Amino acid sequence: MVESGEFPYFLRELFPDAGAALARLLQSAAENAYLSRTDFYTMRDWLELADRTDDEALSAILILMLTALEEGSLCIEISAPSLGGRLADLASDADAKEWTRRILAALDGRGFPELIGASLRDARPIVVQEFAGLRHLYFQKYLRAELDFRRELEARLANKPEELTAEWANILNEVLHRDPLRIAHRPLELDRDQKLALGVSLCSPFAIISGGPGTGKTSIVLTLLRCLMRGGVSPERIAIAAPTGRAAQRLTDSLRVGLSRLESPADAPLADLAASTLHQLLGYRPTRNLFTRHRENPIPADVVIIDEVSMVGLVLMSQLLDALDSGTRLILLGDKDQLPSVEAGAVLAQLVPDGQDNGFSDDHAERLAKMFPDLNVPRNARARALQDHVVLLKTNHRSEPRIREAAQAINAQDDGVVDRLPRVTGLDTLESQGGCWLLEQVQQSGNEIRAVVQKWADYSYAHSRHNGATLAELLGAASTDDAIKMPERVRDLFTLLDRFRLLTLVRDGAWGCVEINRTIDQYLRPRLDPQACGRLFVGAPVLITRNDAPRGLFNGDVGITLRNRKGGLDVLFQRQGGCAAFPAEALPAHELGFALTVHKSQGSEYANVMVVLSPTGGRRLLTKELIYTAITRAKSLAVICAAKDVLKFAIRRKIVRESGVFRHDP
Repeated sequence: MVESGEFPYFLRELFPDAGAALARLLQSAAENAYLSRTDFYTMRDWLELADRTDDEALSAILILMLTALEEGSLCIEISAPSLGGRLADLASDADAKEWTRRILAALDGRGFPELIGASLRDARPIVVQEFAGLRHLYFQKYLRAELDFRRELEARLANKPEELTAEWANILNEVLHRDPLRIAHRPLELDRDQKLALGVSLCSPFAIISGGPGTGKTSIVLTLLRCLMRGGVSPERIAIAAPTGRAAQRLTDSLRVGLSRLESPADAPLADLAASTLHQLLGYRPTRNLFTRHRENPIPADVVIIDEVSMVGLVLMSQLLDALDSGTRLILLGDKDQLPSVEAGAVLAQLVPDGQDNGFSDDHAERLAKMFPDLNVPRNARARALQDHVVLLKTNHRSEPRIREAAQAINAQDDGVVDRLPRVTGLDTLESQGGCWLLEQVQQSGNEIRAVVQKWADYSYAHSRHNGATLAELLGAASTDDAIKMPERVRDLFTLLDRFRLLTLVRDGAWGCVEINRTIDQYLRPRLDPQACGRLFVGAPVLITRNDAPRGLFNGDVGITLRNRKGGLDVLFQRQGGCAAFPAEALPAHELGFALTVHKSQGSEYANVMVVLSPTGGRRLLTKELIYTAITRAKSLAVICAAKDVLKFAIRRKIVRESGVFRHDP
């Protein structure tokens, strides 16, 4: 028995008979695996339902299952190496070995049939499932979703590619050459990989396009839409979606900006296309927790395009495939190297594993060569069925070359890049130099990080200029009423506001976004709006944290606070061609937006980014995907504020989300 006080009271109350080893495991799960109190209450309920409250091996299994789910894995493998590896993060070497032995013995013996079923038909919370001779433990919900996804994916891959007619040659010639998209007043020329992505999307009923920021995914979507419409697909039968409201709005804005540069009346019908959230596309009803779009009531579309797929969990992706007619063309876009979804699964990363390159079977290569006769189509005689439907975009046309080089090294888990990064000695000249820099945390104290973020805020508001003015100067001369009347002033405000962004690993603690936002608030408020006494002040960026679709406000939107002529505060949000203003007191849930977590930043881009890593807590969250995602939000300047050993530790770690089905690729 564990003595009172050795682990939290609520755990002692839930598990009063826990032995010393189980108590240590429970406490470690609470402290190091981020399990919530709800997780432990659920675990206790299961034990009581199975009448196994005194079975420590089953308790350990449930801890590992909940820990795996929290990290985003779909299952755990029943083997000594797998269990030992998971337990190593929670227990001493001796305890990990002993728990591994006890768990395997219990599963091979009595097996807990009251709680763990041998198949989905047993209707138990947990199911044992075997793939290729390896046994896995799944929560029933995730096994069902994974099997459904696999079935629908294989059926989609079995569909025959379209035979392209001579008419398509004329369409491609018109869209790519006679009347191309224009970027910065110049005709858009697709590179080789972009042409491959366009070709696969046109001739295959299923396509995956993966590329980092600036690789041209939006340009491909625009070009694809123009081709499809000329090929006979009605715009009313095209559905476009993204996982979040903010991502959907960004995609809609990008498409409309691109279409506005076209003069051909043939493209006019596309002007009304707008992206929705994936939940909206699937007709999600939150009050009943169900989707109205499914196999019996599919999405009424001939083409479905989903952006930011790296943010989509397996259950939602399975629901999407279930809601599509077999003949509906599906195009998935995203960045396989970004942080995976918050929900369980890493669909894009697992469909496009590391080390894969563009390469097609002979049949697919021949089709692509007919579409683009001058294109050197890469071939792979041993290409998997799925590989014929995947294109990787590797050329970044937008971000600073030194940021791209650092991102490539981080993706390759080359921790030597930390020693090669130039060191920051002052922030004053960094914006003009650009690139990727290391601002080394030497003292690794709260005072040190507060001084750094104050300097960053000071430069952002009082020194960086656009059209000759700083953000502080623009704020001093602006009001809500003036901004609404002068769209150019709104553009200048948001250009400077979005020029700088602080990103953090976590929300809490001295190195979290909540404390950093508080620090910048205390620093800037007396300089920008000394009379302000509420939550906001003139110049404060506001991050929306809950969707308000009727007003067009979405989780992740960032606005800027201005004072109106009546003396009150409004928050302005940029809209195409202008802005929308809302009284500060009438906003949906929100918080200060000087700093936000890397997860919140996904899908966004800023000119200059500083990412702050804690020197102590949160190490379990540190991975190469987090660092890659953070610095690739920057187009010109990326500053990593971290201790060297912490940054190297992160680069050496890779997110691994366990899956039984995805181990055996189609």
